[in-house]
Amino acid sequence: MQKVFQRMESFKSDIQRQIELIPEGKIFTFNDLAFPLSKFANVAVILSGLSKENKLARIEKGAYYKPKQSSLGLGYLPVYQDEQLNYLTRKLNGYLTGAYIYNKMSLTEQVPSVITIAVHYPVRAFRFEKLSVECVKAYVAVPDDDQTLWLIRILDAIKDCRHIPGASPQAAYDRIFKLHLSPLKYANLEKLVSLSKNYPPRVRKILSRMLHESDNRDLEEQLAATICPTTRFDFPYK
Repeated sequence: MQKVFQRMESFKSDIQRQIELIPEGKIFTFNDLAFPLSKFANVAVILSGLSKENKLARIEKGAYYKPKQSSLGLGYLPVYQDEQLNYLTRKLNGYLTGAYIYNKMSLTEQVPSVITIAVHYPVRAFRFEKLSVECVKAYVAVPDDDQTLWLIRILDAIKDCRHIPGASPQAAYDRIFKLHLSPLKYANLEKLVSLSKNYPPRVRKILSRMLHESDNRDLEEQLAATICPTTRFDFPYK
């Protein structure tokens, strides 16, 4: 019996040491801890106990974070929104898009009340903490690098140019072209064209027009070959 107790205490100490290595304010789940699957229930008990002792804060079932103490003596700080968003995109295997990102891309000055996440399977709108979250279709897999993610967000903005809040379709088109497409080097333009082939024809048509304006006719021709020549598009800009 004594040996069993010692093994349990050793296992608990190992889990606590792993938790100590996790930064304060970072949301983590069971998947972030290393332990045998047979010990899942034991880990759940340990985390629940640490939560009752206020050493961990439970954000939802199976998700916790170590509270960060205010340096001003105001008690525990709430988990930051950026970390909430990081957690949600990891959980849904998606990426942030929509008005929240378009604001950061200087395509709109409006601050959205709803956070949009692109995912590969249907997810109903939901509330998380104080966030309202909606999910839309992702046309490509979530990339491992920030540069590719940025290119995908340019394509998302092109897709949504009629619906970017606080900007007319013409203004959205002009800003996407001036701020994001024009500065791209040729290699990134090639990658943008490749990624765009996963998007609807309308997105490829708009991108081909931008490539024409930036005098990248070879890439424009590549995209033109992917669009049915008899398809007609009605664009609310020049």
